[in-house]
Amino acid sequence: MSGTQITDPTALAYLARRGVAVQWRGFLRALVETLDAHLDATSRDSLLRAVGSRMAALAPMPVCGTLAELESRMNDVLAAADWGYVQLSLDATARALLIHHAAAPLVSTHHDAAGTWVGAVLEGLYATWLASQPGAEGQVPLRRTPSSAGSISLRYGRG
Repeated sequence: MSGTQITDPTALAYLARRGVAVQWRGFLRALVETLDAHLDATSRDSLLRAVGSRMAALAPMPVCGTLAELESRMNDVLAAADWGYVQLSLDATARALLIHHAAAPLVSTHHDAAGTWVGAVLEGLYATWLASQPGAEGQVPLRRTPSSAGSISLRYGRG
């Protein structure tokens, strides 16, 4: 993404909260808390990854020729949904794609004040988008790395 980058965690958390329409906050909190009450964390995250994958299927990513084009197309879809923005970079040494998603929608729950549950949704979203690109290999893991409120980092690669 070009332009000024917001890196202050407080600002990112504010923007993430602001990006969730008031009429959806209570519903999303109740939904995630209900999932937490009925599923263990692994099952809940699996379901949320499936939701993210379905979101990607509803907004398919065209084949992109460059990493910059892929980032731009992803940001077009994210902006239309007011879901923040993504920055992509390569870690050539580890042969991995680094995905930094900022201003992710933030809805806190009783057990998750930072709203990190949205990370599982983003895992499904990005995994599905990346699988549709030329040269994508099946079963390449996409893993969350340490993140802060409103900002989620993912690593796509075997290394």
